Amino acid sequence: MLVVRDLTKRYGDFVALKGVSFEVRRGEVVGLIGENGAGKSTTIKIVVGLLTPTSGSVEFDGMDFFRNREKLKRKIGYVPETDSLYEDMKAEEFLKFFASLYKVKFDRRLMDVLKIPNKTIAEMSKGMKRKLSIARSLIHDPDYLIYDEPFSGLDPTISIALADFLKGLRDKAILFSAHNLYYVEYLCDRVVIMKSGRVIYEGSVEEVRGLKTYIVKTENGVVRTNDVDKLIEILKSERVLGLDVEVRRLEDLYFELIRR
Repeated sequence: MLVVRDLTKRYGDFVALKGVSFEVRRGEVVGLIGENGAGKSTTIKIVVGLLTPTSGSVEFDGMDFFRNREKLKRKIGYVPETDSLYEDMKAEEFLKFFASLYKVKFDRRLMDVLKIPNKTIAEMSKGMKRKLSIARSLIHDPDYLIYDEPFSGLDPTISIALADFLKGLRDKAILFSAHNLYYVEYLCDRVVIMKSGRVIYEGSVEEVRGLKTYIVKTENGVVRTNDVDKLIEILKSERVLGLDVEVRRLEDLYFELIRR
């Protein structure tokens, strides 16, 4: 399990993170969402060791990351928001190079599953380069996948294909940041919503979907309620002309929290 506890990050007088805490368990996908400047990328860069927090801790499998950085980095597969690839290499050459760095055997099936052609990286589309970055992050079979905006700038076809691929990696713990709430709701088990360097909500996607509003049309007007007991009381005591159920979406909760 990945445990992020009370992370604070200061840049002089500016406080980018203000006590950020959350968990990511094995076999679940967690989406980190929030407006630009909320602290998502700073959090992810601390989690993968690119930044050092002012205070707080990050643990993988009960081990402090900053005291066991070299050992624990082998457990992590990371994809930054912007792909950084060796443009003059071909895809297979690129992946073999990283396999050699991790001292693991290269398995071409990864290219086949992600449908990556063996051509020069400079000739690839942005979507294909993103697939290659994800293949690179998986080359050493890590336990944790940490992705910063993996769907950014991709067309819907490639985005859905990547989401389906990640959804199938149920033996791993996956944390990713995103702006597109559709992919978060489609892919994630839980969400962490950030605003101004703080976590303002953490919960399961099912909990979000479970917040139903009952819209009851009676002779006396329209009543909206989330309370099942109140709904039953209305059904028993009034003449009901119509009943609708409105299921809350992640987008509804997100904008409600951000506006507060």
